[in-house]
Amino acid sequence: MSQPFFVRRLTRAERVAIRKVRKRPPSHALFLRAQAVHFSSQRLTAEQIAPIVERDRSTVYRWLKAFDARGMPALWPGKSPGRPPTADADFHAALAQTVEQNPRNLGYPFTRWSVDLLTEHMRRTTHVVVSCSTVYHALKRLGYRYGRPKLDLKHRQDPKEVARAKREKARALKKREPVEVLWRFSTVTKRSSTSTRA
Repeated sequence: MSQPFFVRRLTRAERVAIRKVRKRPPSHALFLRAQAVHFSSQRLTAEQIAPIVERDRSTVYRWLKAFDARGMPALWPGKSPGRPPTADADFHAALAQTVEQNPRNLGYPFTRWSVDLLTEHMRRTTHVVVSCSTVYHALKRLGYRYGRPKLDLKHRQDPKEVARAKREKARALKKREPVEVLWRFSTVTKRSSTSTRA
């Protein structure tokens, strides 16, 4: 059976720093690591600490080993590299080339690209599956703006008719004088309970 692993003897500064982190933790991950180191310094094994911090024994062991090697900086969790991007340089080059073309020239029945249609076209041609937001942000980085086209018929409008319509609108919106309303009041009497129905 292997020997249980405990962290090395803590210095006074490390004890103070761990106490501060446990009292006012900047993040939950940092709090759990500080807890693990504290309990290990109290001679609890990784197996005993794991249920307390609700992590796997191997994770606790890795934290303790890192603290033993690097000290307090090992408690701060590093940035996860994450999944590598699926849209690489070739994808961006193909996207820039595609967006410059008219969709009709590529066999589509429409004349303007939308992000959804562009995403689907890129999936078919490059066989790279990305989300619409990825394509949107890629277009933004390439210097393209996405927006709905607006229909403008100002060049077909008669300026005299436009002026006439504005005058009519202003006249209709003018505040009118209040009109005196006469109310007719009629007296309503309550039918007496002694009266009989006809």
